[in-house]
Amino acid sequence: MVAVLLSAGITALVYRFLGGIGNATFTLGHFLKLGGTIAALVGIAYWADATNQLQPDFHLVSNDIMIGTWEWDYAGPNSSWAGNLYFTRDHGKLTFKGSEYNVEKVIGGEKRTLLYEMANGQATITNGNLLALESDVTDHQYNRKFHWKSVGRFVLIPAFVGELQPEKSDPKDPNLESKPYGMVIYKKAK
Repeated sequence: MVAVLLSAGITALVYRFLGGIGNATFTLGHFLKLGGTIAALVGIAYWADATNQLQPDFHLVSNDIMIGTWEWDYAGPNSSWAGNLYFTRDHGKLTFKGSEYNVEKVIGGEKRTLLYEMANGQATITNGNLLALESDVTDHQYNRKFHWKSVGRFVLIPAFVGELQPEKSDPKDPNLESKPYGMVIYKKAK
């Protein structure tokens, strides 16, 4: 907001020397009434910010909606990745296991190769729309194990979107990615 007001002020000064807008007015509540060029610029900025607030805020009706299979897909031209997370409730805590496959197009269908298996997954839901994940991972491509943890919270949009990042257990492992993986997971339709 400070940047918007600062840019509006600078623009208003420059525009004033070019003739300005004389009859525009903008009122914000009972406290602030602006006129001229600054009114037009702040009014537009206020309207643009208000349109961003119109995006819906999704919430889970209950955390139990998480229980079951959630999936994700990434589609490339010749190869894709597909995965699933299976959520359960264990002693009141949300847990999960899952897997990810490389999916290649072949004549007559597709070939699935197991890449990752996730086990001992722990999930935490905050405010009904933020999801944190962490799990132990077996990487079948490079024959190794590591721990995956969400880089922030997955956000509900009505799917969850977020990132997972491998945590190095062996600093000498040159193949373990250090960058986060983006992921969108959605509830599997029945």
